[in-house]
Amino acid sequence: MPTGNTGRAESSPPTRRVVSVVELLAAHDGALTSAEIADTLGLSRSTMGAILGTLEETGWVRRLPDLGYEPGPALLVLGGRLRDRLRDHDRLEAELRRLAERVGCGAALTSIAGSEVIFVAVAGGPGLIPAGIEAGTRIPLRPPAGAAVLAHAGLPAQRAWLQQAPPERRAEFEQVLETVRALGYCAWGLDAASLPTLRVLAEVVDHLSDRPADKALRERVLALLATIGGAAHSRADLDSDRALPISYLTVPVLDGDRVAMEVQIGPLSVAVGAAERAEYVRETVSAARRIAAAG
Repeated sequence: MPTGNTGRAESSPPTRRVVSVVELLAAHDGALTSAEIADTLGLSRSTMGAILGTLEETGWVRRLPDLGYEPGPALLVLGGRLRDRLRDHDRLEAELRRLAERVGCGAALTSIAGSEVIFVAVAGGPGLIPAGIEAGTRIPLRPPAGAAVLAHAGLPAQRAWLQQAPPERRAEFEQVLETVRALGYCAWGLDAASLPTLRVLAEVVDHLSDRPADKALRERVLALLATIGGAAHSRADLDSDRALPISYLTVPVLDGDRVAMEVQIGPLSVAVGAAERAEYVRETVSAARRIAAAG
């Protein structure tokens, strides 16, 4: 049985601080002083000095004569080694753009890493989806996020995932896992009243994107955004001829005996007929197969 990479490790705050420094320097056009980095990330000057000293020793950052810091040669070498992988990423993005065009809405490819879901690639479509989300965005691995991957994971990982859900919804999410295994996909409903909330949260996420010091707040808003998608449709619903409200539809990327990614589209439609649903599924499954083959 495919297991997927759903193991969890404890987060390390010191490591996160180092990662935040590297990400900030990589995203900034020019050099930044130690004080500027510390103030931007909300860290003490002494902590920042220690982090930058270690990064400079390893060549991950370089200190300039004016005491500014920029990405160092070791980081640039690593970037060169990753160039081929970046080309692979370009192919993934091309597949998602193709999918978004064919289904007429946004599409995303996500992967599970420890206790988080990472958006590997995102293709915008008409309307709001993916709302406030871009490649590299991380959200907590808790229901409904990661359902298509967890459906093919081992029982311990599934139980841990279900424990993250409110007790009153655990049976619903357990049924979602069964639906994915039976139909090869799952889909979520849409409450029209939640659309204004989605729009506001998306605007908040976009606003916080340029404020590294508010990264923790942005992550909390993203986690809230991920929970607004209505109740999961049952297998009977999806097999019926009735028109259904669909917010998201998710398909696992099956790569041999491994399932580590999923493709999702966001129609955000209050009435999707059986024929249109079938077309959504065909296109999304085809994209997932092409992505698996490219890997």
